[in-house]
Amino acid sequence: MNANIPTKLQTARLLLRQYQVTDAPDFLQLIQKNQLRLSPAFPGRVAMTQNLATAKHFIRQMRTDWQLKRVYELGIWLSEAKKYIGDITLKNIEKRVPKGEIGYYLDAAAEGQGLAYEALSAVVRFGFDQLGLNKLFIKMPVQNQRSYRLAERCGFTREGLLRQDFRSDDKTGLVDVFYYGLTRVDYQKLCGPIHVPEQ
Repeated sequence: MNANIPTKLQTARLLLRQYQVTDAPDFLQLIQKNQLRLSPAFPGRVAMTQNLATAKHFIRQMRTDWQLKRVYELGIWLSEAKKYIGDITLKNIEKRVPKGEIGYYLDAAAEGQGLAYEALSAVVRFGFDQLGLNKLFIKMPVQNQRSYRLAERCGFTREGLLRQDFRSDDKTGLVDVFYYGLTRVDYQKLCGPIHVPEQ
């Protein structure tokens, strides 16, 4: 994988960047504000981020995972307003393929404006162009129509249904998820030839 991995990505309206510990108050506030919405898909994150101390600990762990090239966690900010609005992550990286999973969420007030499309498109480029991955995938509950429409808009193909594959919060229990994939070949068809970073 590329040794010079950028810690910031810019789109037309967004800045995606690696978290700093000083981001903890905003990180905590967004999770608390969206707790009911996030709990079904991100139960672990909600459970582990209960106060400022745990938010700081979570961010320190994110930074360690980045240094170890295990997880690439990016906060999402509106560029002009400098407002924190969400999170997008490239995780579960399997170096033998190589492939990785993308997960993301936005503050409720930021949805419906095309911002998730900008963020996901940027991380797709990051995964293929910077990390040299061969495949990206996204898993989402079958009820989350907004999320899988977004994946399809970004070129992902539904590859299957994984039954009772994810344990949501205690109220929902085990849920079925759709598996969406995007290969390097798919990406090249969409974007043209790309440079493969030295391994």
